[in-house]
Amino acid sequence: MAKRSGYLKKEQSEKERIVEEYLPIIKNLAFKMSKGFDDEMTTEDLISAGVMGLLEAIEKYDPTKGAQLKTFAYLRIRGAMIDELRARDWFSRSVRNKAKKIEETIATLESRLGRFPSEEEIAYELDMDFEKYLEFIKDYKNLSVFSIDELYETLGEDKERLIRYVIEESESPAELAEFRELEGLLAKAIEKLPEKQKLVLSLYYYEDLNMKEIALALEITETRVCQIHSQAILNLKAILKKYNFR
Repeated sequence: MAKRSGYLKKEQSEKERIVEEYLPIIKNLAFKMSKGFDDEMTTEDLISAGVMGLLEAIEKYDPTKGAQLKTFAYLRIRGAMIDELRARDWFSRSVRNKAKKIEETIATLESRLGRFPSEEEIAYELDMDFEKYLEFIKDYKNLSVFSIDELYETLGEDKERLIRYVIEESESPAELAEFRELEGLLAKAIEKLPEKQKLVLSLYYYEDLNMKEIALALEITETRVCQIHSQAILNLKAILKKYNFR
């Protein structure tokens, strides 16, 4: 009994060490994802969700699969935070319906024009005042906080399958081939985006800059960065809905 007790204490100590090591990453991601929400508790709630996601990752991590804990844990942490935001249901049905209408309009125009439409063209097609359209997509930044993760869901992927794919945990060649095709579709869709939208996505997701830092780098307002980011996500979701992997 004493031996088992000692083992459990050692295991708990190791978990605490990992949580302490990952806490700066969790806090950074929580601050980034909560930006724009008025509720002061959002960041704290996201940090708590991230810690729970990390603990889940520690429990389920299998080093024999060849994946690094860092990769597996990050996906679990981010997924837990996204689940926390989704659970709050921040957005009214009318806002979601308007976003869906915009996506449908983008898809229609993209097929007609052979390229992604400009913001002016989308507003015109919607018979919507251009400034009101820009105001809507600025506010859409919170709805698109799920962004890249939701793009995979647009294609019909669930979170658990996505995690397995990313860490190459799947033993099924068919599953891996399917995911490679999915990745290829996303890459092609991103390549079709206007240059400024591609640049903003690259700086935000790959360089890990926040909206303010991107605004300074591009010498535009933070509001304009939010609009460009939101428009890019709307464009990608619109084009990827043409495909269904389920």
